[in-house]
Amino acid sequence: MDIFKSCVDRQKRIDKVVNIIGNDYISAKNILVKERIINPAHYVVMLGETSSGKSALINSIFNKKVLVESVKPTTGVITEIVIDSEAKECLIAVNNDSSVEFLYKDKFEALTVSPDEKLNRLKYIGASKNSKYNGMRLFDTPGYGSLIREHEEVLKEFIPESDFIVYVVSYRVGLGDDDFQFLKYVGEIINDNVEVILAINMCPIDVQDDNKRIKEIRKSVDECSHKDVKAFFIESNSEKNPKANKLWDYIYERINEINKKEELSETLKNYQDYILGECEIKINSKIANLECEKEEVEKRINIIKEFLDKKESILENIDVGFANIKVKATKLIDKADMKVKEAITEYIYDESKWAMKEETLALMQHYSVPKLTNEETENLMTYIEDEIISLDRLINNILNTEITKLENKVKINTPSYTKVMEGIIEKHIGDTVKQAMGEMFRKASKRNNGKVRKNNAYMKNLKKITNVFEKSSIGETSNNLNHLLKTIKATSVKGITESLNVFTDSIFFLYDSITWQKKINEISMEAIDNWANDLESAIRKYLGELKETNKEEVIALFNEISEEFNQSEKELENISSEELIRYKKEIEFLIHKCLLISL
Repeated sequence: MDIFKSCVDRQKRIDKVVNIIGNDYISAKNILVKERIINPAHYVVMLGETSSGKSALINSIFNKKVLVESVKPTTGVITEIVIDSEAKECLIAVNNDSSVEFLYKDKFEALTVSPDEKLNRLKYIGASKNSKYNGMRLFDTPGYGSLIREHEEVLKEFIPESDFIVYVVSYRVGLGDDDFQFLKYVGEIINDNVEVILAINMCPIDVQDDNKRIKEIRKSVDECSHKDVKAFFIESNSEKNPKANKLWDYIYERINEINKKEELSETLKNYQDYILGECEIKINSKIANLECEKEEVEKRINIIKEFLDKKESILENIDVGFANIKVKATKLIDKADMKVKEAITEYIYDESKWAMKEETLALMQHYSVPKLTNEETENLMTYIEDEIISLDRLINNILNTEITKLENKVKINTPSYTKVMEGIIEKHIGDTVKQAMGEMFRKASKRNNGKVRKNNAYMKNLKKITNVFEKSSIGETSNNLNHLLKTIKATSVKGITESLNVFTDSIFFLYDSITWQKKINEISMEAIDNWANDLESAIRKYLGELKETNKEEVIALFNEISEEFNQSEKELENISSEELIRYKKEIEFLIHKCLLISL
C-alpha cells in the first residue's frame, strides 16, 4: 500500500525518539501504533442469524475450510480472520485478560463451538486463495439467537468500529424475528459512514432482483438499517460451496478506493501525532527542569498545589451529577411505563375503534406499543442529553477557571514550564482528537492492570479517530454521549421488538370472543414492563460507564501535571541540553513538516 509508505517512514523516526525518551508507557503505546502502521486494515464484520452461512462465506476465500460449518449453530464466539499470504498459519485464542494462546486445530474448533468463560475471541491468520485479499480483516460472529451475554457485549463494541457490515440471510429461511431485532439494533448503533452489505445466501441458480422473496428481504433490511443496502445473491453448488467471488471482490474494491485509504492513513498519522505529543511533553519537561535550580522543586510543587487540591471536588461534582441524572431517569421511566400502559389499555377496550379482533392484535404489535414506547424513549434521551451537556459545561467551566489561574502562575513563577503546560492542556482539553486517543489508551491500560500490551485484546479500537467527535465545542454532543444515546435507543428498540414477538404465538386467544381483549392487554402490559426494565438497566450501565470515562479523563489530567512538575522520573537523565533541543526540533519536524511533505 504505497499510500501508507509515508506513515511507515515516519514511524521509523518516531521509534528513535521514543527509544531516547525511555518511558515504558509511551513505548507500550507506540508498539500498538506501530503494529497498526505496519498492518493497516479495514474491518469487515459478518452478521446474521444462526446457520445463515456466515462461516461458509468466509471459507470461500480460502482453499480449505478454516472455520467450522454445520446446519446447527457452530460459531459461539467472535472469530477474527486476518488474511496474510506471507505469515505462517496461526490459530490463536485471545482471552479477556489480553493474554494469548496458540492452539491446535482441534482445540480451535472446539472453542469455536463451545467457548470457555475466559475467552474474548479467536483469531485465525493465514493465506487466502487470492493474494489480492491480503490485509483484509474479517470477523465471524455468532448468530444473534445463539449469542451469550458476554459475547454480545464484545460484539456491541465491534459493530460501531467496523468499516463494512455484511449481513447474511438465508434465501430459504428469509428474515426471522431475531433478524428484525438485530437489524434494528444495528441500524441504531452504527455510524453513518459504515457500509452495510446484504448477502442473500443459498439462492436458486440465476435468481434475479424481481424475485418476490428477494424483494421482501431487501425491503426489510433497508428499512431496519436505515440505509440503501447493496445486495449480493450467492448461489451454492452441489458441494454446498457458496459462489461469493462478486461479494469479496466488491469489498476488496471498496477497501482499496483512494478515499478509504486516505481516511485510514490520516487516522494512523493522528495516532503518530499523539505519540509525538507525549514525547514533546517529556522533553519540554526535562528542558524546563534543567533550566530551574534544584531547590525550586518545592516551589513548583507549591505552585500546582492549589490546582491539585481541586481534583476531589471536581470528581465529586461528576459523581453527584451522574447520580442525579440516573435517579431522575429512573423516575421518568416509571412514569413512561404507566403512561404507555394507560394509553394502550384505553385503546384496547375502546370498542368504537375496532371492527375485528385481528385488527387490534396487529395494531398493538406493529404500531401502537412500538410507537408509544419509542416516543417515551426519545423524551428520555432528550432529558439525558440536556443534563449531561449541562454537567459537562459545569465541569469544563470549573476546569478552565482553575487551569487559567495555574497557567498565569506558571508564566510568572516558572516560565520555563509554560510549554509543558501547553502540551498537557492540549492533550487533555484543547484537542478533541487527542482526548479520544487518550481515552482509548486508558481503556487498554485498564484492562491490563495499568499496562498497555502489544497483543491487547482491544487493539481493534486503534482505528477510527477522524470524526471521533461529531461536535467539539464545550456543551455539545461528544462521541461518548452520542454512543450512549444510540445504545439506549437500540436497547429500547430491541427490547420492545423482542417482547412483542409473543403476539405471534398468541393468535389462538382471538378465538375466545369473551377474553380476547383481556389477553391482548396482558401481553401488552408484560411487553411494556420488559421494555421499561431493559431500558432502566441499559441507562444504569451506560451512564455508569460514561461517568467513569469522564472521571478517568480528569484524573489523567491532574496526574500528568503533578508528574511533570515533580519531575521525579529518571528519563533523559544522561541527555545534555543540546541533545534535548535537537530532539525537540526533530519532533516539531515530524509533527509539522514531515506530515506536509507526505500529503
